[in-house]
Amino acid sequence: MTIFRTALIALALLLIACANHEGLYEPECIAYEGDRIELKDGRFEWRRFTDERFVDKDGTSVNSFPGFPKSGTYRIASGRLELVTDKNERLDDWFVVVRAEQHYLLTTSQHDTFLESEKLPDCALRLTVAGS
Repeated sequence: MTIFRTALIALALLLIACANHEGLYEPECIAYEGDRIELKDGRFEWRRFTDERFVDKDGTSVNSFPGFPKSGTYRIASGRLELVTDKNERLDDWFVVVRAEQHYLLTTSQHDTFLESEKLPDCALRLTVAGS
């Protein structure tokens, strides 16, 4: 009975930890170009945005970020966010960092700098809308 109860508590804590990272991550500053990543129920949607608009020689709007949005499944292991698209493509990892009770997603280079300096990068992706 004790083993079952311990396993149940461990599972509940794991689910709570995963849920705490769910929601919409956006730049924490005013950004004219960047990423938005939503994590929800084991799935992600990654969008890129810009305020610039490009048109071809015929005046047709050109997609600034071919291949986006991307969506698929995610998992978090030891603070590493692993993304796999619906087409089974493994994307570059992101890292989940919690600082002053705020959740951030950092790229590998941002995370390396954070580990060396203990400073978050300017305009890091921050959890702005928590999942429910």
